[in-house]
Amino acid sequence: MNEAWVNIGWANNAVRLDLKKVQGSSGLGVMQLRFHVEASCRDELAAQKPLWFEGGLFAEGLGTSSGYVRRLIVEDSPVTLHSLAATTTFVLVADVEHRQLQVIEEHRTRGMKFRLQLTGTAMTDGNLTRIGVGNLECEVNQSDWAAILEQMQYRRLLLIELDAPDTARSSEFKVALDYYRDAEKQYLKQEWRLTLEALRQSLAALVGKKADDEHDTADVETAAKDLRKESNKTRVGYPPRAEQVRRALKFMADLGAHPEVAETTKTDAYSTLLMVGGLLHGWQR
Repeated sequence: MNEAWVNIGWANNAVRLDLKKVQGSSGLGVMQLRFHVEASCRDELAAQKPLWFEGGLFAEGLGTSSGYVRRLIVEDSPVTLHSLAATTTFVLVADVEHRQLQVIEEHRTRGMKFRLQLTGTAMTDGNLTRIGVGNLECEVNQSDWAAILEQMQYRRLLLIELDAPDTARSSEFKVALDYYRDAEKQYLKQEWRLTLEALRQSLAALVGKKADDEHDTADVETAAKDLRKESNKTRVGYPPRAEQVRRALKFMADLGAHPEVAETTKTDAYSTLLMVGGLLHGWQR
């Protein structure tokens, strides 16, 4: 449930908590999940009493990888309801690491489910007393989760250790990088075939072509043989070798345009995404 009740002393259900929305944010080396909660006063005993909430965030539905994520804190404390039936909003924040999001993405099958396990204290007659708080259940559908990941700038890095390349290298490179970023978005949406389709567009754009301009297996084989012959006569550096890698990856990604040939799986999409990312990072032309 996306609601929980707060018990204060002998007053059960004194405050109602409703989870309204979830957002993501990013900062200097940190990402956050932000849970917006509305509190409403349902008993006079809760009025004018400062409330402090905290707790733990748990990820669910991830098989053996389900479990504790991070401590939850309130962004602005305390929370105070000034009268019966009064409402106010506050934000529960959890810092998350890039690796934790990687684990989530490796194991989730659709959207995401979180459990917010809350505890708290209240100021009563000048003394701090523990209050009873239930759990808030939070289910995020797949499209909303993809938006949250984008808000946290997850996968802004093409590879775990590589910064995104400079788009100013050339107009062709900028187009190729735009297609690659679209591939990342499709991957987050678990659209494996569309991930490959965007990657094949990216690989073609690197050399100023459209994806359908290169589709002949013989062209790939001939180019590889020609380069091998050339390497026997003279030194062949990285750029021409990288072009052969581009051709081979383009040939692999072409399956994204032909679902009748073979089903595209998550492993296919992920491995091709990484390989194309590495190629983009070192591309020289």
